[in-house]
Amino acid sequence: MNQAYGIETLSANEAALTEESFSCPNNVKELTALLLKDLPAYSNRVIQRTQDINQAAGIENYIIIASAAEFEPLALPRLQYNTIDDRDPEQVFFTVLERQYINRQIVEIQTYHWLFLTRTDSGWRAVMMFSRFGNSLENQPPTPPRETTDGIIGRAVQLWLRDCRAGTVRL
Repeated sequence: MNQAYGIETLSANEAALTEESFSCPNNVKELTALLLKDLPAYSNRVIQRTQDINQAAGIENYIIIASAAEFEPLALPRLQYNTIDDRDPEQVFFTVLERQYINRQIVEIQTYHWLFLTRTDSGWRAVMMFSRFGNSLENQPPTPPRETTDGIIGRAVQLWLRDCRAGTVRL
């Protein structure tokens, strides 16, 4: 980096390297691999900003890990009267392991997520997300799917995609 008058500036080569290393992938598989690697950190920041009531009640949540993505789409009917284009949103399935500390007891919860992504002229966007909560190990089925686009994981996905579009995610 060059320094002129105490202000750091990038040389042309450094600027080109920075732009290359911060471009958001066009391929959904590459994109989601990077997203899921960063998802626990993004989710935990959302939790820290939004979970004051839980923390005051002695409940602490942490997202531990996200699984690799699965891409086998479910067949969905086209419900639009006038088709906008022939592209369907990309369907991504993944699992997240969450750990809760409730009054010094540890509870691990597995959540199942169905994320819809679309590629726009300005980059990838989250269209919608559904989640199921529960642990299959306890011989109880997970909850029915719930729309969770604005939940903790949904917000974390949206924030990561925003940062990816802005070129601030390290690839």
